[in-house]
Amino acid sequence: MKRNKVLKALAIVAILVGVFFMGAFTSLSYDQMLKKFGPIFEILTYIDRNYYDIEKVDYDKILDEALKGTMKGLDDPFAWYFDPIQTRENEIDTSSKYGGIGSVVQYNTEFDCLQVVAPMAGSPSERVGLKSGDLIVTIDGTPVSSVGYYQSVNMLRGQPGTNVILEVYRDNNPEPLYFEITREIIELKSVKSEVIEFEDNLISYIQITGFNAPTYEEFQSALDNTRNSEAYIIDLRNNPGGLLQSVLNISSLILPKGQRVITIRYRDGQEEVYNSWGSRYNSYFKEKPVVILINEGSASASEILTGALKDHGIATVIGTKTFGKAAVQTVYNLSNGGEIWLPTAHYYTPNGDNIHLRGIEPNITVEATVTAEGEGSRALTLSTSSVNLESDIQLLKALEVVLEKLGVGVAN
Repeated sequence: MKRNKVLKALAIVAILVGVFFMGAFTSLSYDQMLKKFGPIFEILTYIDRNYYDIEKVDYDKILDEALKGTMKGLDDPFAWYFDPIQTRENEIDTSSKYGGIGSVVQYNTEFDCLQVVAPMAGSPSERVGLKSGDLIVTIDGTPVSSVGYYQSVNMLRGQPGTNVILEVYRDNNPEPLYFEITREIIELKSVKSEVIEFEDNLISYIQITGFNAPTYEEFQSALDNTRNSEAYIIDLRNNPGGLLQSVLNISSLILPKGQRVITIRYRDGQEEVYNSWGSRYNSYFKEKPVVILINEGSASASEILTGALKDHGIATVIGTKTFGKAAVQTVYNLSNGGEIWLPTAHYYTPNGDNIHLRGIEPNITVEATVTAEGEGSRALTLSTSSVNLESDIQLLKALEVVLEKLGVGVAN
């Protein structure tokens, strides 16, 4: 057993040395590298030779913590390490599709189990009768308390068509409930839309919650479904961003061909300029008012779209200043199954503005009160939105601005 642990420690050292040999630290000579990072190898050696509880050492955890600390040492809020489990979660977020039961869950530390936040609309969980607040204590007979949050969530997922049995406790029900659920493909929707009738005018409201792989096609569908409207409101509030290619594609649906979307500048001064390649949807926005809603939760790809439409004078931006993330993160896969997200460039708006850690100021500032969130977790699988015109004053202001641009007054 001890022999295996020694070999695993040496493997970790080999991984680290391999990275250096591949030129990760071109600013350091080989001798400087060994001197600078020698303490890492020394610690592993001391642990292996002298640590009392050597049989309890989890070298995978040591490696994860070392990699996490390496990225943290950059002192950059946008330099991240994800372990293999988190990497898989990132893949699901990006693809917006997985096999599972369709419930949003969180870990209940009081009872060491999963708690259902909400079953998603139309999902297997909703159909069998799972409810918000239900406590999942075992999955196929395995106690959640014995495997933890991530492994439990992984057990809920699986091949579509396969079954999973949940033991569930519910308020006011002393006996456990058992649910046998057949897994299905769960598709998360990042674009939600509806046509709002306001003061006898039809206005398209499109909410984008993230820029994932399917977002481009979902946005096209939303445009097709609302093409007879007289104006567009694009809601990017609390949208943290996502894939660069996704926002470039969507920008080209709105901006005429040839108009600049962003300029990406690398540390050596090289630049990549991205212009709209145009599409048939450009005509949808011609001579129609466009309003974008933003807040401090609008970041990254959301700011790319906002900056492009604002700088070209296509949209009026309403809300509060955005987050300010202009760092372009490149994803590098690691040999342990994890990945790092490393800032490798900054992007600039069409006017040449660097909004990193500064954000984008709206044309019209309206402090946030209630942000349209649809039906919360249940709405993750819905492509229709649910707005609240009574309490969402940012949206109400957007509607007023649209009517002004249409030349229509607001009734009082």
